[in-house]
Amino acid sequence: MRPKSPVFLLLFFAILSSAMPGHAIAHPHTWIDVTVEVVFEQGKAVGLRETWLFDDYYTAYATEGMDEDGDGQPDARRLRALLEENMSNLAEYTYFTQVTRGGNDVAFAEVAEMSSRMAGTRLEMSFLLPLATPLDVGGPGMVYGIFDPTYYIEMLHAETRDAIRLTGAPAGCSTKLDKPKPTAEATSLAASLDRLQSAGDTLGAIFAERVTIRCP
Repeated sequence: MRPKSPVFLLLFFAILSSAMPGHAIAHPHTWIDVTVEVVFEQGKAVGLRETWLFDDYYTAYATEGMDEDGDGQPDARRLRALLEENMSNLAEYTYFTQVTRGGNDVAFAEVAEMSSRMAGTRLEMSFLLPLATPLDVGGPGMVYGIFDPTYYIEMLHAETRDAIRLTGAPAGCSTKLDKPKPTAEATSLAASLDRLQSAGDTLGAIFAERVTIRCP
């Protein structure tokens, strides 16, 4: 995963402290609930269909002024433009997604599908991230993590029963979600950073959830 700077994150999410009263101090500053569908074909994993549900603060800021017809909903064309801009920016950074097998990084192909909508009062963004090569998930299996390396954004699986799904997988495949176990030092460091500070590109990995998928 390539490194990201706080400048990139500020440009991508366009978050200002004035738009987030009470949240100006301490990382993280933005929250995303994630659901993931791991897609299989012919017994191998071929991609991750990710859905990101942004918090109300980001949603309000990002969609401000988009209600052109007064119906209380952002204009669909402007939502699409925001989606395309965000996805274009994220492409250079592997969509904040890391997949490994046996400790080795797995490469991705270009995103082929993407969409965006309002889910109640929150902005939702979905996309299919294909693997460059179909992946055998036997043996050590595959592990994925979805996180911002700088921990400006906290990305955790949604607290729903279907937050992790396997589609087309062989019988007997299993999933295991490992919660982060940050050290006291890492927690203290995150709490000390304001929105313009960064601890580099390793802090987010400490606070990242990891999901292991194994098939017989």
